[in-house]
Amino acid sequence: MRIAVVTPYADEPLEWLAHGHASLREQGHAVTHILVADGRPTPEAAALADQHIVLHRRHDDGGNAGRMAGGLSAASQRFDAVTFLDPADWFLPGHLSALAAAVAGRRAEAATARRLLHRIDGTPAAPCREVDGVRAVDSSGILLLPPAFPAIAMWSLAPAPVAGNAAQAVLAFLQGRGRTIAAPGPTAGIAKRVRARAFNAPFGPTRWDAWLTDAQPPSAAAVGRWWNALEPAARDREIRRMGLQ
Repeated sequence: MRIAVVTPYADEPLEWLAHGHASLREQGHAVTHILVADGRPTPEAAALADQHIVLHRRHDDGGNAGRMAGGLSAASQRFDAVTFLDPADWFLPGHLSALAAAVAGRRAEAATARRLLHRIDGTPAAPCREVDGVRAVDSSGILLLPPAFPAIAMWSLAPAPVAGNAAQAVLAFLQGRGRTIAAPGPTAGIAKRVRARAFNAPFGPTRWDAWLTDAQPPSAAAVGRWWNALEPAARDREIRRMGLQ
């Protein structure tokens, strides 16, 4: 199985990108790493990548345009599977080999994984109770096979108010199309570097505090609250726009 790993980046520290890239060597599976610059390419990031794509206009959408561009490029190159890795995240050892085994064992078209939350300095904090790879997914925890490649467009079609949670739109598209989704449980997982100020405050200062934000970690529950608050007509418009009918 030829797997492409797509990482969008903008102005994240090179050390974070290098950490994620290094984690690919511990997957028990060969991969091609595609980095996508969202308006701010750097030669240092390009040097890490097997392939480097530049979006000349910055989108400021949390990496969604980069995920879509890199994912569709991988699909056009006829990769057997495409997955995504946020610029601040990394894969736990054996993550991709576990996902590959899961889709083969279930003859699935996609696979999802749990996430473990880490502080902004990269030290572990706690498993995530919300994102278990079954009820909710993280943008770094989705593997797609060719029958599921149409879901790649969902990265950019997710409604703007919940663009930071576009992974839930990808999951909804897969479920709505009746795709078989494998979830290997504890054998696969991604490390999520949480940049939310409130999450990190109890742990004290770090050298990465300049990168803290007031945004909360991506949350499926937040998407649900936003969706349920929409008027029926607005909800229908979003459903049509995303092709979820």
